[in-house]
Amino acid sequence: MESAIGAGYRPSWRRGLRAWPWLALLIAIGVLRATNRYLVDAADSHPSLFTPTLIDELTSSLSFGVFLPALFLMLRRMPRSWFAHAALFITLSIAQTSLMIVLRQIVFRMVDMAGFADFPTRWRYLMDMPTQLFFYVVIVAGVWLFDRYREGQARELRAVQRESALSEARLDALRLQLNPHFLFNTLNAVSELMYERPRVADEMLSRIGELLRNTLSASSHEHSLAEEWRLVSLYVDIQRARFGDGFDVQVDTNPSLDDLRIPFLLLQPLVENAIEHGGSPDGLRVRVDASREAGRLTVRVRDHGGDATGRPGHGIGLGNVGARLRQLYGEEAGMRLDLVADGGSMVSVWLPARRWEAA
Repeated sequence: MESAIGAGYRPSWRRGLRAWPWLALLIAIGVLRATNRYLVDAADSHPSLFTPTLIDELTSSLSFGVFLPALFLMLRRMPRSWFAHAALFITLSIAQTSLMIVLRQIVFRMVDMAGFADFPTRWRYLMDMPTQLFFYVVIVAGVWLFDRYREGQARELRAVQRESALSEARLDALRLQLNPHFLFNTLNAVSELMYERPRVADEMLSRIGELLRNTLSASSHEHSLAEEWRLVSLYVDIQRARFGDGFDVQVDTNPSLDDLRIPFLLLQPLVENAIEHGGSPDGLRVRVDASREAGRLTVRVRDHGGDATGRPGHGIGLGNVGARLRQLYGEEAGMRLDLVADGGSMVSVWLPARRWEAA
């Protein structure tokens, strides 16, 4: 019962609060117009009583305000034509003037000033029309401008939603592009070991299964750096089983950075690329580390391979990483590949250092 009331019922005191600004505005208009008339009469050496003038203007503005809700409703529902506006204005003018005359008869009699009350005449209806027409035009223009503003806001919101949906689709496409690429490379390595080292191949398949379960269960394009380190460690274990003793990959984790957010599986293609090109006479060496400085998280993947300029490109992984960073962070993130003086290369990725909060 309580939820039904909350969903479809608005308490009367709340509806009243919404009406107060309109009532205050109508009273203010009446008071200002009465003051203006009183001062004009005084300036023309024809001083008049302020009370009757105030009653005249208040009954005029308040009687007009009574029809405002109906006017707003009709302006949004009636056909957009001069004939429709003319018919609506004439109806509104007659109804408002009639109500105003009735109110003046009542109020002036209540304050014992019946001689100031108006009586319904043709001229009484005609003399109020110019003022009524002015306010009618102002209201019509205001409603039209407000409706155009709301339509513009709605179009902008739809555009933002479409752009967001497009970005999500692009990110999903990039992830779908990444996972088969990783899976193809890893299964290709397993096939090479299947007959020569079946136990190693079985261990690699077990690790692949665990990594894929984490990949398929991911519901967000980002997660914590601690979770990213865990997935990178799984991938490194797969490659360690493949390469054996000559494989030297170190992931230097910093616990103080564990709660920062990072794109899901961002580091795996960087580590994969470093492993593919990280060979040297001393063996295969790769170093991974992260740091935080000036509100920016920087992750570096360093290999000790040969001259990177001689490599035929850096595969789908690096291009995928750059595209995902642009989609998620725009100009706030980036990636750079540098040669290292003592051999090898280093990929640096930077992005905003923001805390990860699981949904």
